Amino acid sequence: MTAAPPRAPSHLLQPRPKAVATSTTSSPPAPASTTSTSVPSTPVSRLSVHQHPSYYLSDRATTFLIRRTLCPQIADKNALISDLLPPLTSSNDVDLQLYAFISIVIREFVYTWYAKVTPDQTFVEEVVKIIAHCTRGLEQRLRKVDLEALIFDELPELLNTHVRGEVRIFITSWR
Repeated sequence: MTAAPPRAPSHLLQPRPKAVATSTTSSPPAPASTTSTSVPSTPVSRLSVHQHPSYYLSDRATTFLIRRTLCPQIADKNALISDLLPPLTSSNDVDLQLYAFISIVIREFVYTWYAKVTPDQTFVEEVVKIIAHCTRGLEQRLRKVDLEALIFDELPELLNTHVRGEVRIFITSWR
């Protein structure tokens, strides 16, 4: 029996916090006061807003991600996403989350190679239109499905068949 290789302590595997941004200009020291609390005199920077973890979960951050990825050529920053992009479903809230997911996929897997080929946005626009067409069709089909029959009749039978098939495969592999 061989011994397992030593593992690094779990605290070494955790990501380290990012360093705080430093300023190149220095401000005069604030007068010492023992009665009041210290309030930073510098204005809140854009970086400090983005450092708060709840910002990344907000609809505003999601909207910025979608705008930056799917419609960077639109100059009107006050236009709603629902006005700029075709609807995916009948719910604007669901559309926002689906477009955020699509934005991440396109940013990570399409722009990595497509931006090297051309700066044209036509391909991405066509991909968004195709996805919108497919999701609307999928939503229409899902509305016609009898969920009660699916959950209580068909799904248990499907699971039973699956489990019986897995057991049969497992038994025959041991022979």
